[in-house]
Amino acid sequence: MLLNKDKSILKLIPKHPIPRYTSYPTAPNFHSKIDQNIYKKWLKNTNSKEKISLYIHIPFCNSLCYFCGCHACVVNKYGPIKNYVDYLLIEIELIASKLKFKSKVSHIHFGGGSPSILKPNELISIMNLIKKKFKIIKNCEIAMEIDPRFFPKGDLTKVLKNLGFTRMSIGVQDFSLKVQKNINRKQSFKQTKELIDHLRLNDITVINIDLIYGLPFQTIKSFITTLNKINSLKPDRISIFGYAHVPWMKKHQKLIKGKILNNEERLQLYRLASDYFLNKNYIAIGIDHYAKQNSSIVKKLKNKKLQRNFQGYTEDEAKTLIGVGSSSISSLPDGYVQNITYIPNYIESLKKNKLPILRGRKFKYKDKMYGTIIKELMCYLSVDLNEIIHEFNKENEPNIFFRELFKVKPFIDKGFVNLKNNILSIRPEARPLVRTICSSFDQYFKVNKNKYSLGI
Repeated sequence: MLLNKDKSILKLIPKHPIPRYTSYPTAPNFHSKIDQNIYKKWLKNTNSKEKISLYIHIPFCNSLCYFCGCHACVVNKYGPIKNYVDYLLIEIELIASKLKFKSKVSHIHFGGGSPSILKPNELISIMNLIKKKFKIIKNCEIAMEIDPRFFPKGDLTKVLKNLGFTRMSIGVQDFSLKVQKNINRKQSFKQTKELIDHLRLNDITVINIDLIYGLPFQTIKSFITTLNKINSLKPDRISIFGYAHVPWMKKHQKLIKGKILNNEERLQLYRLASDYFLNKNYIAIGIDHYAKQNSSIVKKLKNKKLQRNFQGYTEDEAKTLIGVGSSSISSLPDGYVQNITYIPNYIESLKKNKLPILRGRKFKYKDKMYGTIIKELMCYLSVDLNEIIHEFNKENEPNIFFRELFKVKPFIDKGFVNLKNNILSIRPEARPLVRTICSSFDQYFKVNKNKYSLGI
């Protein structure tokens, strides 16, 4: 049963999809005019005094999860992974050769796919080359996404510890067996707990857990059971994502049976999870993350040093994120660059000693302005438009945000948004509306059911 405030929120959530705003402009607005020559120029433009982040994409899994929206593929042999890593190393070499200095790295994230599919030798090769070509600073956060069902607890754990990995992000999604069978991801609580205990015993103590709401067959009762089990694991951070049903892009999602949950059902599960973890003394981060009060990311939140990028919310402050591997996206001061997504074509480009660029987006001046507004709202639920005008409105354009604020007016009228002294603030209980409110400032957003995911 929805409370009155949630009934009002539901009326303001559009039926059309909304971007997740892990970038601005968003990925559907990238284009093929951005090529390797432009990327090389942007790499040379990076500031030697600035820290950078590295994202390493490993696009392989042992098993296909039907809900997955990532660029990933299932392999039954290790040969394709070994071959891919060989070319990923070539890409790292190429990128480093285009930089005018040995960049300082403050954050490294291995994503996928399931990067824990890597054997120790390949992981060591990647990290050794990064150490050779870049300067990994003290206290650099090194993180990896893990599938507990296939994680080997022997040599790989020792390698992770020796290489300085500090945080593990563990996929769970839901502990209901009925839900798990339907999405082809059977994973027991015992299996998950044993892995987390094992990691902690080996001094890898910062644990993220990922959950999904909006999957067929999820119920209030079953989701409460999942939340209780997650809480017993005492994770440092929890991410609770809304299921993005995009079968026109990810055809395997058609294998999921049952009714896809609507916005009302999704809102009930979202609110259930949010209230649950807030009552367990977790702190809300942005729209869908929760962290222990003593977590370092909470300190970043309080000091307004939080960032949002293609990995979600991060405490990494680097202004340059370099993506390595097929489909990975780089964010540089000049714009975005995405690598070729199809692995054979990615490899073919590197065989020719070419950076494997598929598309991207050069920032226009106002992109940075609206991108800053959206980031502030996504991270802090608040933005001081006076500061934005001071920094970006060099032409003294009058009523610069009149059109955007007119779109926000329905949220103000319902009491979910406050506008005072040109400071726009979203009430905490209106977190489900944040993406929709952000879309009011998106200069490129057009309603298109086949581009984004549901607004909640």
